[in-house]
Amino acid sequence: MHKLRHIIRHEYLTIILQPSFWIVMIAIPLLMAAVIGLTVIGNQSSSQHVAEVVKSLHNVAIIDNSGLINHHVVTASKLQLAPTDQFASLRDQVRTGKLEALIVYPKDLATGRQYQIYLTSTDFTKLSGVTTLADNLLKTSLFLPLGSPQIIALAQTGATGDITMFKNGVVTGGFNDYIAPGLLIVLFYIIFAFSVSYMLTSVSEEKENRSMEMVLTYVKPRSLIVGKLLAVSLVSLTQVLFFALLAVIGYLVMVKTGNNIALPFGLAIDKISFHFWPMFFGISYLIIGFLMFAGFMTTAAAATTSAKEANNYSSVFFIGAFIPFYFITTIVTDPGNSIVHFLTFFPLTSPVITLIRNAVGNMSLAESWLALGTMGIFMLVSIWVAVRAFRLGALEYSQAIKLSTLFKRS
Repeated sequence: MHKLRHIIRHEYLTIILQPSFWIVMIAIPLLMAAVIGLTVIGNQSSSQHVAEVVKSLHNVAIIDNSGLINHHVVTASKLQLAPTDQFASLRDQVRTGKLEALIVYPKDLATGRQYQIYLTSTDFTKLSGVTTLADNLLKTSLFLPLGSPQIIALAQTGATGDITMFKNGVVTGGFNDYIAPGLLIVLFYIIFAFSVSYMLTSVSEEKENRSMEMVLTYVKPRSLIVGKLLAVSLVSLTQVLFFALLAVIGYLVMVKTGNNIALPFGLAIDKISFHFWPMFFGISYLIIGFLMFAGFMTTAAAATTSAKEANNYSSVFFIGAFIPFYFITTIVTDPGNSIVHFLTFFPLTSPVITLIRNAVGNMSLAESWLALGTMGIFMLVSIWVAVRAFRLGALEYSQAIKLSTLFKRS
């Protein structure tokens, strides 16, 4: 026990005392905030610029063959409707640069839902401006008969639904019930992206630089692997607590500054619910799935001859973790599908699939237990194989372990 505790402490401190660990931890939220902020600012600036371009478009001809464009709307934009028989002449004026653009609304606009734009420039901003102008003229003309500005706004943007959902005859929190277990999916990928790879690099680098020989004179392979797994688990817990602290601080800052966080589908941060079974299964899938992938990574590192070769094999596990998102619609809307069932119990996809299904609540209690038990077996097998691969390959530097040797009785 003393040796195991020493291994855990050594591995944990080795990781978290690295400057690169904290640089990455701090850089991730800062980069995300910067990207989101720059995106918002850029979109606002782009929208304002296009709006200014639209206002400056006065040398534009408009032909309406559909009968849907209101001439008062056109004149309010300081433009005029042109006769239909002037199409060829106006198009030539655009070609020669005498006109900035020509917009033609065809007779079959209602069914074809397409109009033509002839532009004298290849400037993308000018194209966006003319397209916006054409859309505004059409939409305003169509909505004008509604009369009331409020009714027009309602027709343009629609309305949001105040959703009440029932389960077993009891009112639920609706989509707010999905937030907490859904966040566990995000946590899994954070842990998977950072912590699981530590097992790969730790084992492969120690083996490659031959420091493993000295380590194995002090501890048994099983104690070393278990110690590394527990240490990486503590690293993951540190990451989770760090990001959770940042999230809480960000939320409190938003509240203090009076900013409301608008969320879709009637979601509200103050209405997040924490139900026992979804949280229990979600946390269980997260922990067991993490340990299972850590075992796979350790096996890859121990069975190969170099860190580079181990990284090549590890790509299989990364692909497996992201496969579920190719089937996300089927997983959410058709949980009885045979593909979903297969992915739920397939080791490389089961952690993410079960986390998603647990979040949206389309797993029965029996299926949740069965998935948890199956994943638990895969986790134990992965750790057993990792220990065995480590024992056989720790001191093997010239060639990778053969699969037949790995499962042969010693």
